[in-house]
Amino acid sequence: MKVAVSEALNIAIDAQKNGRISDAERIYLDILLNFPSHPDALHNLGILVLSKGDEQKARNYLSRSIAANPKVKQFWLSYLNLLIDSGNLGKAKEVFSQAEYIGITNDPFVNIRRALGLSGNEMQPTYVTALDSGSLSTKEVAAKVKVHRDTLLRWLRNGSIPEPKRDHRGWRKFSYAELAAIIKFTQIGSSKTDVAIDSGPKQTAKWISL
Repeated sequence: MKVAVSEALNIAIDAQKNGRISDAERIYLDILLNFPSHPDALHNLGILVLSKGDEQKARNYLSRSIAANPKVKQFWLSYLNLLIDSGNLGKAKEVFSQAEYIGITNDPFVNIRRALGLSGNEMQPTYVTALDSGSLSTKEVAAKVKVHRDTLLRWLRNGSIPEPKRDHRGWRKFSYAELAAIIKFTQIGSSKTDVAIDSGPKQTAKWISL
């Protein structure tokens, strides 16, 4: 069956979200067979193999996604988080410097912070405490993420999202940081790319076989 690459990507993303990891991986690899520099396929496959514990492959795919489209912040964040979590702080600093050099780390308030002489860390302890506090129920998180409660529970069972802490009654209590991570999970692969794919015989194909 031949499908458009954009449709194949959406099928893979849906499979990944719903725990059909093998299906998602196969489709991402099919896309990359025809489009070796497809940024979203590279990034999403990197996240997928990392969830399987293959850190080396994840580093390869995530770094290639940045090379394919360095304008997407999420690609840098995913790669930096991987490096930091694995304790490779030297490499993380190097990658962050590259991101900073091209301006990807800038935000709308950076000049205001500089003008006020603020480092951005003044409110951090209170902010982090608020983020880490568990106060959202499963129903509340599902409503904020705009998915059915059963969908959220399926993601938890599949291990697609981490299990939160439970209160003394055994009820799940999500922190705001966990809510942010779940929202990011629902947006996986949604970033748009605006760079040309490498030229070559395989790059001209608009369809792939699944």
